[in-house]
Amino acid sequence: MTLAIVEADRSHHEALDLDELQLEQFKHDEIYHREIARLTTQDRLKHMALHFAKYAGNLAEHSDEAAIRKAVTDTFVIAVSTANILNVQLSKALKSEQGSGADDRSFGQILTIYAGKMAAACEKLDHLEDFPFRPVIRDSALALLQAATNEASRRGWDITSLTRDRLAGVKQKMIFHGRV
Repeated sequence: MTLAIVEADRSHHEALDLDELQLEQFKHDEIYHREIARLTTQDRLKHMALHFAKYAGNLAEHSDEAAIRKAVTDTFVIAVSTANILNVQLSKALKSEQGSGADDRSFGQILTIYAGKMAAACEKLDHLEDFPFRPVIRDSALALLQAATNEASRRGWDITSLTRDRLAGVKQKMIFHGRV
């Protein structure tokens, strides 16, 4: 699968400032998800794999517009967070890939496939198997970011606004919201 951001709608993805969103996500995770940010890297990656599996299950159970929008947004957010855990600069990682990003599979299929690949890599890491877990997890996160971006673009959604709205909702739950 290719990881280049959708070529068909250049104006949409040019507005997408991955570097800025990635920094925002890092700050968000450090402040609002301290319990996860303090886990070991291995445990943080497992946590992200569980998020993707949860989204795949939710999407298989509920396929209305609101459920799809939530799954797309949450997948994008967690893919960015996963890239941060791995210290991958998304703008550079996506530019280094070749191709159009086109995939005939549905968003739900792509989510399920790559959530499974990430879970398998985490499981193999637990067993210390001779397996390239880091590239598999990285490539899965990039593929999921790509799929979420493509789906949002296909549906005319602004993934940047969806992401910021989603993070704002999480921030409001913290007792120190507006003070940190």
